[in-house]
Amino acid sequence: MPAFDQDRQAVIDRAFDARIALINSGTDLRSNCVTQDLLQYDNVFAAYGLSPFHLDEKILVEEFIRQNVDSAVAIGEVGLDFFHAKEERQWAEQEDAFRRFIQLSQELNLPLVIHSRDAEERVFKLVHRVDQAVYHCYGGSAELLNAITDCGHYFSVPTRVCHSPHHQKLVDGAPQEAVIVETDSPYQAARRGRNEPALVGDAVVAISRIWGMTFEDTASILVENTYKAFNLA
Repeated sequence: MPAFDQDRQAVIDRAFDARIALINSGTDLRSNCVTQDLLQYDNVFAAYGLSPFHLDEKILVEEFIRQNVDSAVAIGEVGLDFFHAKEERQWAEQEDAFRRFIQLSQELNLPLVIHSRDAEERVFKLVHRVDQAVYHCYGGSAELLNAITDCGHYFSVPTRVCHSPHHQKLVDGAPQEAVIVETDSPYQAARRGRNEPALVGDAVVAISRIWGMTFEDTASILVENTYKAFNLA
């Protein structure tokens, strides 16, 4: 992510000092290569993926994933984005690429990290039979979330939960065993300025209040869920 080009080492050091391990997701060939380079740090795991807006690289990214599958804990983020894409032609192109990576995840036995902005219903129809999936920054309906978690899939809560009544409602209604957290750095900060992995605790604080639990007990559940979601145990 270019937002961290000037101080990436310091960002990772702050995450390490906060006892935060992070899963860095690629969205194109360049960011997948950067993600792979980050594996030199003990607290970084890799997910390799393709944004719906870099579809011209789908063959290159698929080959990269195949060549580097042993260093990945997931494929993603991949998916659909109907917020920025408004034409049916674009939707069809996104879906074609998404199907390709769904198939790849099943072939390689890796979880999917899913981008589904304004396309949650369509995404669910495509992946509800997938063994393992994490809905990145899910912002859809509570009703669909019930169906998602019934499939055994996870929903990842960004730090914006601190200020978003909708995300707070989703957390309150979801099974605790289906919830994990993320920052979506450098976006969706609960504080002013750039978001970063060390600030994921802001989301944990918000969730602990919703669940009526201590920070420590909430963090323990979220860590266990993350281990299961990405086969890290």
